[in-house]
Order: sequence, then C-alpha cells, then structure tokens
Amino acid sequence: MSLSPADKKRIRQQFDSLAKKVLSGEANSYKKEITTRAKREITFSDLSEAELDKLLTVDEYSIDTTHYNVNGFDIAVRDDLLAEALNALPDHKREIILMAYFLDMSDAEIAALFQNNRKTIYKHRMTGLDLLKNLMKEESPNDEKNDQ
Repeated sequence: MSLSPADKKRIRQQFDSLAKKVLSGEANSYKKEITTRAKREITFSDLSEAELDKLLTVDEYSIDTTHYNVNGFDIAVRDDLLAEALNALPDHKREIILMAYFLDMSDAEIAALFQNNRKTIYKHRMTGLDLLKNLMKEESPNDEKNDQ
C-alpha cells in the first residue's frame, strides 16, 4: 500500500497538530507545577536564624575528640583546651573530675568506688577544678590584651 503525496502531507499535518497540542499541554502543566511549588517553597534568605539552625549539621569525627576511659565508661571531650588541661592533671584528680562532671556521679558515689571518704573526694575535686581553671587560663589567650 502506497500513499499519495497528498495523504503523506495530511498525515504530517495531523502529526504536527498532535505534537503541538501535547507540547502545549506539557508546557502548561510545567507552568502550573512551578506556580504551585513557588507558593509552598521559600528561599534560604527568607528563613530566620532559628529556622536555619534547624537545618545545620556538624560532622563530628573521633579524631577531633580526646577519649578517656574512666571506670569502664568512654568519655569524649571535644574541647582541645579542656582536654590539654585535663591531661596535665594528676590521674586521680582527672578521674574524679570526669566522674563528677561527665558521668554525673556524686562525691559519695565516687568515694565508694575509690574506697575513700566523701570529704577527701570533695577536696580532690575542688583542688582539681582550681588546677584545671589555672591551666586553662594559662593556655587560653588573654582577652584583656586583645581588647587594647
């Protein structure tokens, strides 16, 4: 079956007409989708600081932390200044401070573990904190010098 040139022209025009209708419909659907999306979406610049903070993620790597094993618990300290000061403390005082402030143990609980008096643990904790404070002051830059 052979088509005449007139039939070929008619079929081509029908195809062109159908293709134009399909493309026009797709263009209209796309425009409608963009309009709908624009009503639901906002740009990052329009978000408040609180909303932006909800989107924030921070990668944490174990290499960025200093780990201490105290009484079978692994304690991770992320602050380098604090880790350096803790490392400078005597082991006994470091363990007491880590148990008290990272494991939320009371002086009585720590004293029971070390088979010691609660007052002795309190004294070690307080002198350890004073040492820690002084070590951190030595390590950190002095803010008064920076203000001048």
